[in-house]
Amino acid sequence: MDDPTSLLFGLDEFRVVSVTGPVADDADVRVVVETVEPVAGCPSCGVVSRQLKDRPIRRIKDLPVSGQRVELWWRVRRWVCAEPMCERRSFTERCTQIPPRSRLTTRLRRRLAESVARSNRAVFDVGTEYGVGWHTTHKALIFAAARWLPTPTPTTVLGIDETRARSVRWLREDTGWKRSDPWMTSFVDADPAGAGRLLGLVPGRSGACVAAWLEEQTQLFRDRIEVVVIDPSAPYASGIRRALPNVQIAVDHWHLVRLANQMVTDVRQRVAREQLGRRGRKADPAWAHRRAAGCRGPAQPATDGPPVHRAGHR
Repeated sequence: MDDPTSLLFGLDEFRVVSVTGPVADDADVRVVVETVEPVAGCPSCGVVSRQLKDRPIRRIKDLPVSGQRVELWWRVRRWVCAEPMCERRSFTERCTQIPPRSRLTTRLRRRLAESVARSNRAVFDVGTEYGVGWHTTHKALIFAAARWLPTPTPTTVLGIDETRARSVRWLREDTGWKRSDPWMTSFVDADPAGAGRLLGLVPGRSGACVAAWLEEQTQLFRDRIEVVVIDPSAPYASGIRRALPNVQIAVDHWHLVRLANQMVTDVRQRVAREQLGRRGRKADPAWAHRRAAGCRGPAQPATDGPPVHRAGHR
């Protein structure tokens, strides 16, 4: 193919090798591309290699072209490292338009996120339009939102909590079945002067994702934090201690009241079974007045501590 075809296709760092038209009205246009650069440097030692190992071809999802669906195939170059002392014997070329271990082009990921964010369309609807699943579209949106969010403003009280987007799903991928984690961790400004401002959002609810987000922030942001308010989560606490070893960790009031209420309920149920041999009934005073001790919890945070962070709780 000549250069005008590659220019019209518009995928930087790539040139079009061949184009095959659709054989039916509902078929896709098959486009085969390869990178322009004929050599590549080893990611471990940096030595430039010119010796090819093989040329596997991979299916990549891409945007439609001129109103036609595209079946994009990438002829990947796998190189042999030219440095005998390097532990990496071979490596695969890398490019910005198709990140490592990705099956989507960068421009398709950007289009998915913009279609959901700008038009307020459903994630499933946008994914169906571009031929990808809900999980892929949602992941692109989360990745883009992390870049769209402004630089977090330093705060003395940081609130961390999880939010569940939907139920757990299992997705079929090329490497097998993968569990789709519907949880996300949100970071908010819990300072009384500006409580409630969203500072960051990352997928997952582990200590690793908390530590990774904190380590991505500036040193000024980390030094400003004095108290981190969380729910009774051991993974969150471990991630905070790893990234911020000198801060104080507090549990928010909502979770403390909930745990206390649950303990009172367990005791009431146990005593009813021991004394009456049955569960509580409406006629029993303990059951009838079970909410008299303020089990609904405080409506507002106390003034002698950090504010309550209730993100993700309905």
